[in-house]
Amino acid sequence: MFPPGSLVMTAVVLLLGTAALAQTPNTKRWRRIERAMVLSAGAGEPVQRLRLAPGVVTTVLLDSDAVLEGELPEALRGLFTRLDVTGTHLLLQPVVAMPAQGVPPLVLRFTDAAAPQRLVLELTTEANVVDSVIDVRRHPATVTQLEAELVALRERNALLEARLATARRQVPHPGLADAILSGAIGITGVLGTWMDTPASEAELKVRQIDSYRSGSWVALAVNLENPPGEAPWQPGIARLTSLDSNGRPTGEPMELPLLLQEPRLLPGQSAVAVVQWLAPTRPPPAYALELWDTDRRRGARWTRLKP
Repeated sequence: MFPPGSLVMTAVVLLLGTAALAQTPNTKRWRRIERAMVLSAGAGEPVQRLRLAPGVVTTVLLDSDAVLEGELPEALRGLFTRLDVTGTHLLLQPVVAMPAQGVPPLVLRFTDAAAPQRLVLELTTEANVVDSVIDVRRHPATVTQLEAELVALRERNALLEARLATARRQVPHPGLADAILSGAIGITGVLGTWMDTPASEAELKVRQIDSYRSGSWVALAVNLENPPGEAPWQPGIARLTSLDSNGRPTGEPMELPLLLQEPRLLPGQSAVAVVQWLAPTRPPPAYALELWDTDRRRGARWTRLKP
């Protein structure tokens, strides 16, 4: 027997899902927005609007650990392929647009003693805007913090401008990188090896990884795919760490340029990324490799590689 009310709740979920499916728009139309959300510890508890879109991942960054308050409402379960609360992160990926009515708020409770203690989110879908990243703060930033953020932003902008200027000059890369990216050489013609080594952690799909050697140069060519529904991925750096025979680091990681023929990977797009370095006279038994985007949030990692 079903518990009392379960048939009614099931019917409500089906009706909400059907209505939302009927109005699911094209995900390519969404304009992604990053913004900050400041919560005040005053009277009352205002509801914060969170704009979601079908197939698009929305990340809510919290200033301290939080958990769902109570069980996830049944009416929300059928609307999401992903709804995770992990420490200071809330990740949501709807499968359909949010219905105009009947969607209960999502309530998080912070685990520390700071006020306010609850975050109440009204889940909506707008015509062409989606919140891709929300930074939730419960205390307004001080002048010192704002000045520090401004300095960091200016430094980041200067770095991006320098990278853009370098890309515009089209300075040739030494070693094997240009030859691999242009297709002038493939796995034949040089000492090349297809590596059957899956990534230990990956936010991107790794389709294939090949190792190349020519003289003193070593290069790894990694075919990456940005999963559909994710934000565009822009290559940042590669971190390479030498390992001894027991898998322990033997020195500081090297930060190397991560070269990609495309300026960025759009959702569902794949391309080959190349990282190269001058091998020492006596190469280590293995390496650990990390590939990161410009924000060092998404990438792929290998704990042990033998190129």
